[in-house]
Amino acid sequence: YVLDSTTLTYRLVKDSLDIPWEIIWGPDDYIWCTERFGRVSRIDPISGQQNVLLDLSSDVYEQSESGMLGMVLHPDFSSNPHVFIAYTYLSGSNIRERLVRFNYTGTSLVAADTLVENIIGNTTHIGSRLIILPDNTLLMTTGDAQNQSLPQNISSPVGKILRMNLDGSIPADNPDPTSLVWSFGHRNAQGLWRAPNG
Repeated sequence: YVLDSTTLTYRLVKDSLDIPWEIIWGPDDYIWCTERFGRVSRIDPISGQQNVLLDLSSDVYEQSESGMLGMVLHPDFSSNPHVFIAYTYLSGSNIRERLVRFNYTGTSLVAADTLVENIIGNTTHIGSRLIILPDNTLLMTTGDAQNQSLPQNISSPVGKILRMNLDGSIPADNPDPTSLVWSFGHRNAQGLWRAPNG
C-alpha cells in the first residue's frame, strides 16, 4: 500500500481469532487482545504464537455486540501488573455489564476485584472502552442499552463515561464527588482516546 509518499507493507501475524475487540501493544512487546466470546490472549508479534491468559467463556454473555469488550493495562505494568476488563454477563435472564481488575501472574490472569457491576446491558449499545489517564484514573464508556432515556438520567451508569480511581472508588474531583459519572448523554461510545495534547 502507498499512502502519500510512504509505502506500507504488511504480513499476517495471527488469524483464526474470534471477533477480537480490544487489541493493545503491551509493554512486553506482545499483542494483548480480547475475543468477544470471553478470551484474553498474548500474541507473539514475530511467531504469531497465541498464549491464552484467561478464558471466561462460561461467565461472559456474548450475543450480537455484547461479550468481552474493553481492556486496559496499568500504565506502570512492571510494578503493578493489573489488567482491567469490561464484559457482559447474565444476572438471571438480564444482561448486565461489569468491570473487573485482574492480576497478571506471568502466565495467566487472576480475578482480583470487581470494580463496577450490575450496569444494565443489552445485546447491543453497551460500549465499552477503557483508558487510564495520566492522573491514574480510569475512564469506562457505557452504551444506552437501547434505552434512550437512561443516558440523560444522572443516577444511572447507562450511556455515560464513568471515571474512577484504579480501586473503583470515586475521584474527589469528579463533577459529582458522590458519583462515578464523568459525562452523560452518550448513545454507544465504542471508542475512547486521549489526544497527545490532553
